[in-house]
Amino acid sequence: MTPPSSADFAGHRGSPSGRRRYLAVAEEVLRAIGVGNLAPGDRLPDERALAQRCGASRSTVREALLALELGGVIEVRPGAGCFVTTSSSRPGPALSLHVDSAPRQMLEVRQLLEPAAARRCALTLSDRDRAALAATIEAAAGHLAGSGPESVDGYLQCNLHFHRQIARASGNDVLAELTDQLIDPEKHPLWTLVDSLAGRDKDTRAQQLIEHRAILDAIIAGDGELAEQSMTTHLAAMSQRIFGAPASPMRPARPRARTVRP
Repeated sequence: MTPPSSADFAGHRGSPSGRRRYLAVAEEVLRAIGVGNLAPGDRLPDERALAQRCGASRSTVREALLALELGGVIEVRPGAGCFVTTSSSRPGPALSLHVDSAPRQMLEVRQLLEPAAARRCALTLSDRDRAALAATIEAAAGHLAGSGPESVDGYLQCNLHFHRQIARASGNDVLAELTDQLIDPEKHPLWTLVDSLAGRDKDTRAQQLIEHRAILDAIIAGDGELAEQSMTTHLAAMSQRIFGAPASPMRPARPRARTVRP
């Protein structure tokens, strides 16, 4: 297999304000995996090469690799190097998505499912579900107002829970189960790490909360079309924040109109 080149690590160099440098390096590796430039089983460049490509010191790269190893994203083989984890290296539930499914592809599927779930939720929402969704939004706002890693983690948990609640409140058990599989942090540590890296910035979390409130307002108003549109906008913005470009949801090709000849 051809070793990844420097072009495989998209140009997001430097450490944004408030972000630890090793997280920026880890994010570079995650982006390469997420867009398919690194595949399960691929060997990462060595520390020196990574340091040059990411504009960081070797000690920073070592911290990033340790974080990725602890997150289950890479496997360190003594004497051989660091490799992107394969599905056989980590346990995953039977009849389920692979734990190393590409985050970009997972988000594309979410863009197909979750807007439909939001539309259905707006039409079937019960008083109990309405109260539960509002409570999640308020809990997220409380975590956003706080500081420290506990507040960040609490916000990210509320973020995932909000999406899970909407799918469950749609009234379609299959849709709810599929959505749950896509966002389950235990089943998909790679996606969870990508999402958490993007959510470390407080301004990003604040914008996410605005988008979630717009979705909830549309659902409570019983406006299925607006709920669908708001969820579509939110997921497109999420793709922009994580990958630097919106992921286009996969849509079936429309059949061409047939011309009836006389």
